[in-house]
Amino acid sequence: MEPWDFRYYMNLAKEKDYAVDQQKLKKYFPLKAVKSGVLRLYQHLLGLTFAQVETTNVWHPDVEMYSVTDADSNTLLGYFYLDLHPREGKYSHAAVFDLQMSCLRQISGASGECENNVEHQVAVSAMVANFTGPGTEQEPAYLLHDEVETFFHEFGHLMHQICARSELALFSGTRVETDFVECPSQMLENWVWTEEGLKALLGDNLTSSMPKDEMDKLLKSRNANAGTFYARQLLLAAFDQAIHTNRWKDDPQEVFVELSRRIVEIDPTPGTCMPASFQHLASGYDARYYGYMVSYSVWSLVYSADLYESRFRHAPDGGCLSPTVGREYREKILKPGGTKDAIDMLRDFLGREPNKKAFFKLLGVEA
Repeated sequence: MEPWDFRYYMNLAKEKDYAVDQQKLKKYFPLKAVKSGVLRLYQHLLGLTFAQVETTNVWHPDVEMYSVTDADSNTLLGYFYLDLHPREGKYSHAAVFDLQMSCLRQISGASGECENNVEHQVAVSAMVANFTGPGTEQEPAYLLHDEVETFFHEFGHLMHQICARSELALFSGTRVETDFVECPSQMLENWVWTEEGLKALLGDNLTSSMPKDEMDKLLKSRNANAGTFYARQLLLAAFDQAIHTNRWKDDPQEVFVELSRRIVEIDPTPGTCMPASFQHLASGYDARYYGYMVSYSVWSLVYSADLYESRFRHAPDGGCLSPTVGREYREKILKPGGTKDAIDMLRDFLGREPNKKAFFKLLGVEA
């Protein structure tokens, strides 16, 4: 098998072993309904209120702006932009960009110690994606299921930014340890892999259209090709560690070929140099890619699986839709940002030391 065959055979195996055709499933995920469901579900879980802001102060007519307030106190927490559709010259992936951090700032004109002359600066963030659309009433846009997962994941980063409260911008929102930064968003991905979560997301749009057997097949396919996927992630993490430690003087391409043969048992494509295009080596994940591997951080995924399985899945007041657990999650995981160590936030929310049991259960492996 050649490196370029990976995705083809992974999709083929998913269709053969689980009878899941992603293209055929798109009809159950209209973009308009997914967007509405994501906004509704996050408001319900986290105790927030979103309101669209009518403004021309956006960088493209497709961009939407929303305010975020606490549902109980009506306190303004921040603003976010949704820029969901592709266009020429636009960033081609999905990501959240911080435009203004949540922090305390000195009031204009104040002098000396700012203890009594400060105000809270709210967060402003933008979610950028490239979902097909925006579509029309006659020809609505649809999403693949993995795009629905991407929407949920990236919106989780938005909420991490908006819900954070810290005195210093340096510790606001996603400015946490690298091997924890993906955890809050990854935990929220679980909703698109449960029947309850999908029904809450799409309501009658889904329950009246997707047959039960189609739903079951989709949910069972979550771990399809998991071994192949994590083997490749381990290859990238091992390569990253090698060139930053004992192999730092060696030819990076030779190191990568050696590790590829050992870990995934496939030679890289001849004439290519994967290390030259491995952007994480120069974008803040250098020597820390092990913490990225799930979106992809294996270590973040270990944490996120524990959070979901232990607190949300069996919550007495609504299971994964529990607003009580959701608000506690907002308070103990999202709000502190980097002002607390991740391990302390996890202990506080879980009521114990985090462990790997839920992660292995997610993969169908007996620990």
